[in-house]
Amino acid sequence: MSDLLRGAALSYRALFTWLNPLGYLSSRIVRPIGIAVAFTATTSHYGAPLGPTLVGTSLLAGAHAVIYGMALAVGNERNFGTMPIWLASPQNILGAVCQRALPHLADGFVSGFLTYLVCSALYRNLLLPIDVFAVLLLLALVSAFGTGLVVAGLNLRVRDTFLWPNIAVLAMILFSGVLLAPAQLPGLLRPAASAFPLSHLMSSVRAGPGLGHLADSVLAELVTGACWAAAGVLVVRFALRRRPSD
Repeated sequence: MSDLLRGAALSYRALFTWLNPLGYLSSRIVRPIGIAVAFTATTSHYGAPLGPTLVGTSLLAGAHAVIYGMALAVGNERNFGTMPIWLASPQNILGAVCQRALPHLADGFVSGFLTYLVCSALYRNLLLPIDVFAVLLLLALVSAFGTGLVVAGLNLRVRDTFLWPNIAVLAMILFSGVLLAPAQLPGLLRPAASAFPLSHLMSSVRAGPGLGHLADSVLAELVTGACWAAAGVLVVRFALRRRPSD
């Protein structure tokens, strides 16, 4: 266990671009809070309930940290010129990517939790008790890990570190129900919504604050995350079978 955590910490220190006081504060604290305030203010201005958007953008802040962090954990190997050395090492690459995700999962929890607390205080609206939100955030992070694994695998092949995480987060904003309920999407896009992380959690949040609704979403969200993780394993293995771009 100590070796696992030590390796995760070393990768975080070496490969996380924003690991400095100003970079961390801006990327993991200020930016997600600002995005949450902007989205919540915009949707409430047009008559949408305040609470679900506040919860959704806070969950998105955590997912954002995981997906971008895992993308950087692979993409910066290329940016720093160490990709060929890493791939030539005897280390299990898939296992290494999962190991490197650990600090970003912790980051995601801190980012999402602070976003929820700050925005709830600003808007004086606590839709969910703090302990319930913490459980939802943990589920969101597990689900987002699967998406992050897909993005990390794609970054073994693609030179632009931010291309796929940008696409992934944009798709989550559109389809997960953070801003729009699936029923508000164009008809052809509605079936795709349930395939994205956070979508089942957000469906329950929009159904009401009752714990019964939230309990129903747990299994569906875990299955969604597991499917993305399985896809991520396949993407990483396919990328390793072909020569990743360096």
